[in-house]
Amino acid sequence: MTALESEPGTEATTGADTHSVALAFEDGVTRFITCREDQTVADASYRQRINIPLDCRDGACGTCKAFCESGDYEHGVYIDDALSEAEASEGYVLPCQLRPHTDLVLQIASTSAVAKTRAATYAGTVVELERVSPTTVRLGIEIPNRGELAFLPGQYVNIAVPGTDVTRSYSFSNAPHEERLTFLVKLTPGGAMSTWLTERARVGDEVSFTGPNGSFFLRETERPVLLLAGGTGLAPILAMLRKLQADGSDRRAHLVYGVSTDDDLCGLEDLEALAAELPGLTWDYCVSDPASSAPHRGYVMSLIEREHLHEGDVAIYLCGPPPMVEAVRGHVAGIGVEPTGFYYEKFALAAAPPAEESPVPAEESPDLAEKSPLPRERSLLPAEASVVPAAESVVLELHAEARGIAGQEVLPAADIAPWDGAVAVGDESDVVRRVAGQFIGVPGTSGGEPGTLEAGEELLPAGSARAIAGQQVFASQLGDLSAGTSDLSRGTSDASAGTGDVSAVAPDGYQIGEEHPDVRSSDAIFEAREALELGALELTIGRMTSQQLAGYRLLAESTVPYVVGDRFTDAAGYTETNAAFHDYLFAQTRNDHLLQAYQALGVKGRMEEVLRHATWCHPLCAQDHLDIVTAFEAGDREAARALIVAHAERSKETMRRAMSDTMAAKRPRFVTPGRFDQLVVVVTGAAQGIGAQVARRISAEGGLLVLADRSELVTELADELTAHGPKALAVTADLEHYEGATSIVSQALARFGRVDVLVNNVGGAINFKPFTEFTDAEIRAEVDRSLMTTLYACRAVLPGMVERGAGVIVNVSSAATRGIHRIPYSAAKGGINAITASLAMEYADAGIRVVATAPGGTEAPPRRISRGTPEPRTEQEKAWFQAHIDQTVDSALLHRYGTLDEQAAAICFLASEEASYITGTVLPVAGGDLG
Repeated sequence: MTALESEPGTEATTGADTHSVALAFEDGVTRFITCREDQTVADASYRQRINIPLDCRDGACGTCKAFCESGDYEHGVYIDDALSEAEASEGYVLPCQLRPHTDLVLQIASTSAVAKTRAATYAGTVVELERVSPTTVRLGIEIPNRGELAFLPGQYVNIAVPGTDVTRSYSFSNAPHEERLTFLVKLTPGGAMSTWLTERARVGDEVSFTGPNGSFFLRETERPVLLLAGGTGLAPILAMLRKLQADGSDRRAHLVYGVSTDDDLCGLEDLEALAAELPGLTWDYCVSDPASSAPHRGYVMSLIEREHLHEGDVAIYLCGPPPMVEAVRGHVAGIGVEPTGFYYEKFALAAAPPAEESPVPAEESPDLAEKSPLPRERSLLPAEASVVPAAESVVLELHAEARGIAGQEVLPAADIAPWDGAVAVGDESDVVRRVAGQFIGVPGTSGGEPGTLEAGEELLPAGSARAIAGQQVFASQLGDLSAGTSDLSRGTSDASAGTGDVSAVAPDGYQIGEEHPDVRSSDAIFEAREALELGALELTIGRMTSQQLAGYRLLAESTVPYVVGDRFTDAAGYTETNAAFHDYLFAQTRNDHLLQAYQALGVKGRMEEVLRHATWCHPLCAQDHLDIVTAFEAGDREAARALIVAHAERSKETMRRAMSDTMAAKRPRFVTPGRFDQLVVVVTGAAQGIGAQVARRISAEGGLLVLADRSELVTELADELTAHGPKALAVTADLEHYEGATSIVSQALARFGRVDVLVNNVGGAINFKPFTEFTDAEIRAEVDRSLMTTLYACRAVLPGMVERGAGVIVNVSSAATRGIHRIPYSAAKGGINAITASLAMEYADAGIRVVATAPGGTEAPPRRISRGTPEPRTEQEKAWFQAHIDQTVDSALLHRYGTLDEQAAAICFLASEEASYITGTVLPVAGGDLG
């Protein structure tokens, strides 16, 4: 039987057709990639991280030779020594030159193991077993192939417990250059590793481990660091300090080390020795046991002083349980300092496996969080238990440190007897709608009484409802629970992207923790990538095979065509190939966590967003990729390091320039300073297009804005305008319902106390086809979108304006009241004209002006929020769509589309005091088309 593994495809960045290529390996595994007709199969394969055999990339060596079972293709250019004429006629091909014309099936002369890199397994010998404290053992291991093992200070391995079929995870406490590998193990009664160490382990025993793993490691910058360790979480911190010592670093570092009892203290002599060698290191420690003889008794947080945070110019490295992570985060925030970097690894509660699967007797079942420290997020349920049968019970076995924060027990174990006292019960329907006294019933329609959920109505839990101490412990079940396919075993970070938290959870449960201030809009994202790449460099340089280097160069070369001089020829193409190049280095570390840590930064998504319309690129960005590969091929560590650092700077410069150009393009072309000074203006449909440009101009002219849209993207505009002018309020609401309109007005009044101007911009044609092709539902949708939105907004805002005796309403109609292939939309906009004329007449005596503009065709950036217009599928539908464009341009005397600035100019004029004698008028802004 053939195993099938599906690979995600890549989006084409050119107009070339895309085909599916099946790569059938010798071990029966078939993997699929997508490949455009203008790229080689090898190029597509490496971009999708399937590393097929490769060497020369030029059709000269034959290393990649494969057999094509089916499909049409172009052989490309190669020499006979690589592929003979007879072999080509038989169906053999060279993927480094092969370009598909149809879907292909290739037989790859290798096993699927080459398609992925994975952590290596090492066999070694126990050379040290030292009880460094009554509760802690230092385990020392030496391996014969030590030169093949590269790791970063802070990473961990999974050690197989001799005599069992279980593994435990422990962080290195030695520096990367040291021959002996050392680990700190907290002894836990009944634990698999603890039992082996205390009862059976001997110097000379054989032991194996897999790794290294993890993305918690010391980043290489000169920025000060604050190191926080709880218990045997000291191990990775020791590795970091020993690396600084080996480098002769004078980097400023402060360590706070905390444990539960004096018996848990270890490594103090090591810390004293390191402090003597490291001029920038200071340290302190505390014990939470009140009976301790330590100089400081209490929490780790009590020893964090403001001076240790360097006014935010500090990177914090923390190893501990989730409560400790959250407590430190809260403590630092309480001081009012936002650190430049916050790196952590969490360990949490673990569930004991079912007795029949336990590697040790159930009564001796160990704590599954046993490690030093556990650099993985542990879940409350085993992976296979998506639903717990009612007849079974799950016993949670807690780590000795799981009930504490920074080593101090805060949740002591207790047997809780049933309550035998009286319980006052009122209305039963009220009681069942409360949790911990908090009312959770569905609001009713009146009187505050709870309503009922409709059958099938979705539950909407609060954002923090699935978390304890900030750690999500009840994963969202989005599928059919009855199917039993949900996976409750994976934790996740609850921090929002907006905070700069780029934490992620790997498939094996390891929680990656990395936070940077305002990561989306600052240089921090590329600084974080640089730090990760410098770490990946240490793990890979001098260790990559010729095939791996060939793949690396192929990906570097694939970025070059998209940059000429200092100009992008295709920014989207560059972004795609650049992401594949950077992904590749992390993939070669054989450490999935590093790749996931890089991907969690969202570099590609950020570049796609910022470079969408970019034209300028630093002229060395693409060349850097080639030079980095050259340095790797030469094994020149210093050159590679310098290039990675320089490339990060050039990437930041490219992004800054693109953001600056984008802001300049968005900046209103015409501005009348102070025209809307302190006037409260509501703009609907403000997230993009005409609405966004109107908002920018009013903000530039001093207006206080309420930006309304159904999309959350409106908050981005509010942030943009607030950064350069008066604070803007973003409101998300659906104006196709009256409740949406009242919500907008209510929030405007709550913030500013009044509404001076309403700009009704919501609307837009959805379908483009002859009227006889419209369904009744489509007609209704057009009217709801382009008429009812304005009608509802006017109704909601008028009472306040009437009460104040002043106000302006500017409606946005359309020249398409006379047009083809959008009759329902034309009718809706005709209704806007009628609303404008009638409201102006009805409310003129109340001091309210009502006016409108009728835009014609308008050039605008691609829509980020779709109107729901279906993509034309047939030639007839394409012709209908094109006909409405042709009619729009032909009807305009200027025979062109207008600009956003031209539309905003007319709207802002009518909204201002400059138009104080204009009401009831519809002003065409359509290049001479009167509509």
